Amino acid sequence: MSMITTVLLDVDNTLLDFNRCAAWSMKKAMTEWGLPCYEQLYATFQTINQKLWHEIEEGTLTKDELYRIRWQMIFDRCGIDADGAAFEGIFLKYLRDAHEPVDGAMELLSYLSEKYTVCIASNAPYEQQLHRLKQAGMLPYIQHLFISEKIGHPKPGRRFFDYCFFQLKTVQPEEAIMIGDSMTADIAGGIEYGMKTCWYNHDGIAVPDFPKADYIVTSLGQIQDIL
Repeated sequence: MSMITTVLLDVDNTLLDFNRCAAWSMKKAMTEWGLPCYEQLYATFQTINQKLWHEIEEGTLTKDELYRIRWQMIFDRCGIDADGAAFEGIFLKYLRDAHEPVDGAMELLSYLSEKYTVCIASNAPYEQQLHRLKQAGMLPYIQHLFISEKIGHPKPGRRFFDYCFFQLKTVQPEEAIMIGDSMTADIAGGIEYGMKTCWYNHDGIAVPDFPKADYIVTSLGQIQDIL
């Protein structure tokens, strides 16, 4: 991997534990609203949230549309009589402050920053991600923040990565590696653009036939054996 000079890292469920952050934010928001924390609610959130973000990656949904419909879909499926769009604002308020790191994230950033140009590549809201990364103490290790909200195009779209490499100036795609947990946004997008890819399979699920990442890890510590 001596040719690699630049590392692009996803944030949620790669550096920051989105699952734990979302669960905490959901509980805080429901407590504020006086709603019971139904046992099936978080599982429903995961299913619907994953589906909606996949639609964003495909370009068939915008983030604004997601924020309007996400919690209403969850409430409707769980039989909760509440205003989902209004609840979304409360949920996002708490999510902005949720910054639980993935195990090994700080050690990985410290290691990578000594050898490579480290960049964030995320589809989540810019101010939210900036604040969460700052709260987690991760910003000193990061040279570039590539956030779709600022770029105007989401991963895995080519125009997202066009912007990244325009800002990186002399770096070529083959000199960069995309690391993330999403097989669509991170791995398929990175492969299509000509980058090396590393899939963080944090749930230890069966490896799909396609797309084929160059590397697969089940813990962040394993990345130090690759780079």
